[in-house]
Amino acid sequence: MKVTTAARLFLLSMILVHGHPGATIAVEDANVKEMQTVSVFSYHAGTGESRQIARALALYGATYKAVLFSADHLASKGLLKAYGDKEMEIFCLVADELQYRIIDESFSEKNSIATIKIKSRASLKDFVRAEIRDAAFEKEEMNFSLQEELEPVVSPTIAPAMELSRAYRYIRKHHWRMAVIYLDHLEKKYPHWGALFLAKAIAYLGMHETERATSALSSACHLGQPDACLKLNALDPSD
Repeated sequence: MKVTTAARLFLLSMILVHGHPGATIAVEDANVKEMQTVSVFSYHAGTGESRQIARALALYGATYKAVLFSADHLASKGLLKAYGDKEMEIFCLVADELQYRIIDESFSEKNSIATIKIKSRASLKDFVRAEIRDAAFEKEEMNFSLQEELEPVVSPTIAPAMELSRAYRYIRKHHWRMAVIYLDHLEKKYPHWGALFLAKAIAYLGMHETERATSALSSACHLGQPDACLKLNALDPSD
């Protein structure tokens, strides 16, 4: 049976929201109540991007990997509920406040690559706290004026996990245009962040703007998001 373009776009958007990127994480303590993991992530800084930004995005990548592993483990034990379309916004907030210790970090001047290796702790309480924060942020955002939504103010503070969480709240509520506007503003701050372009692709898919979604996926793929590379094959312009 031939899958319609609308159905293809919907399925792709669900995969993009819920798909987990591959992670190489060593488990040091499989204790159910508190997971201790070691994760590493490398971020390739783009032209004009500061070492501070590169380090922050490398740290986000490492903490997010740890969150994914901990979530999978807790879920396998029946302790963590399925968050559905809230998953990305919750996981970002867990990553934002994850307890960690840096084991090693480096920055290659030659290749402009920041690498961070961390040892972190995560428990069910971290996910509960993230849910509470997420609800508070959502309530706050509901009171934003139209001006604040059309011209969002992006703080100079570098907080990629918390900022990406906001984008995914817009996406969950199908506020596609607001998500794109917000991500456009974030892009000025993080011009080479693959996770940002992946989120933007989801928003474009929600608006059925296939060409823009394909472009965003292509950027995400080029910027080191392996899932985006795979998803590009699901968008067949000949349909």
